[in-house]
Amino acid sequence: MKPSSILKFLLVVILSLSVISIVFPKEGIDIGIRKLYFISMGEILHGDDIQSQPQSLERLLAIEEELRQQRSRDSICTDVLSNYTTFFESSPIRIDLPDNDLSFFNDLFTDMDSSLTRGETVRILHYGDSQIEADRITNYIRQYLQDRFGGNGPGLLPVAPLLSFSMKQTISESIEGFIVDGTLQNKATHNRYGLMGHFGYINGTGSVSIRARKEKDVYEGVRKFHNIQLFVGREAGFYAQMTVNEKTQLKADITKVSPITVYSWSLEEPIVRFSLYMGGRGELYGLAVDGTAGVAVDNIPFRGSGGTFFTSLEQSVVKAMFKQLNVRLILLEFGGNSVPHISSAKSVTDYSNSMLKQIIYLQSICPEAKILVIGVADMSTKVKGQLTTYPYLELLNETMKETALQAGAAFWNMYEAMGGKNSMIEWVNHSPALATSDYVHFTMQGCERIASLFCETLMVYYDYYKFITNNEGLICEKPQSQD
Repeated sequence: MKPSSILKFLLVVILSLSVISIVFPKEGIDIGIRKLYFISMGEILHGDDIQSQPQSLERLLAIEEELRQQRSRDSICTDVLSNYTTFFESSPIRIDLPDNDLSFFNDLFTDMDSSLTRGETVRILHYGDSQIEADRITNYIRQYLQDRFGGNGPGLLPVAPLLSFSMKQTISESIEGFIVDGTLQNKATHNRYGLMGHFGYINGTGSVSIRARKEKDVYEGVRKFHNIQLFVGREAGFYAQMTVNEKTQLKADITKVSPITVYSWSLEEPIVRFSLYMGGRGELYGLAVDGTAGVAVDNIPFRGSGGTFFTSLEQSVVKAMFKQLNVRLILLEFGGNSVPHISSAKSVTDYSNSMLKQIIYLQSICPEAKILVIGVADMSTKVKGQLTTYPYLELLNETMKETALQAGAAFWNMYEAMGGKNSMIEWVNHSPALATSDYVHFTMQGCERIASLFCETLMVYYDYYKFITNNEGLICEKPQSQD
């Protein structure tokens, strides 16, 4: 082909592409849950700055410094109140409370403070998707709170094991496991899953063995437990016996809490492993593996779930377990699996309305527990070939906050705690990496960082509770405007 012909061909192609770039909608064309874009002439000539982002890690460091200063203040009363007021009203990592009620957590804090002296376990349930799977994030929250308020053990465990960073668990093949929601597909023909959304079914004989992992990163407190509870329903000829150190055989104390039966074992000395040998027929709704008193924090993950399954659970079973376990706080960390499928503001509203029903349901069966919704972490997708925050993620977090407050629950914005828009890119690029190359999940270092932010933020509210309690009669009022 002649050079002149090649030149003409290239000019025709460039002209055609230029025309398409002018007439192609700037907002793109929807194709299912994705959008088709065509690069504009401005982007061709000047490049695209979609990946430029604020220094979110610098903002994260500033947030962490703000927390350190807030928790170490030692000044006169009026200054302390003013500092608390500023934090509660303007900090990007504040916990939003229904009706701005700063006494929202008071009952929880009172119970945690006195749990050791009363010999009682105060339980916190941490529900979530794969972001908390394998005891990620929860492990650090547990360690932080048990160090502060006392307590031992990993808390609730499903009889049919899931992946756990803290515990090693094996069951015999005769026990079949079921889960209510998520990408794990073994679903039951009924809805008696218990409050964990998991259960194991036994008809015959079987066993489950549990031991704390020995890895150096496993928190020492989780490796000691005194009290074991097994929750069983629909039993016929059922029995359970514990073996400790492969020698000591202990019979269970049996308590009826209709419609379930609780088989429990209390040991004078802490153990790090045990086995249960069972027979008969029954639905095994979970094991509580705890210390003698203090705080228990339970990791309850559902890979691939949006968290809209609670209303499908058999209420009588869940309610009985809530009562037996003294649940005082419920953390709901869902939404990440819905983000890639949200393509409009209506989709955001629909998901938030579904979550509203879940919150109301949980409040109805466990009114003693406070509910705290944890917003969706930053997640990255490619738009016009560049990584950026998912288009509707910010709106989803804002709508979830409104939904939580409307229902009388609290809300913590994990997205803002990370550093806001496009912070996930910096978390992935950080050394060591704080998030994985899927631009969705935290690494273990990232889990520890975000859990520390959450716990330190919660403790600001605890510090305020202690301050007001120790200075009776003072209230943290909004400063009066000056004319």
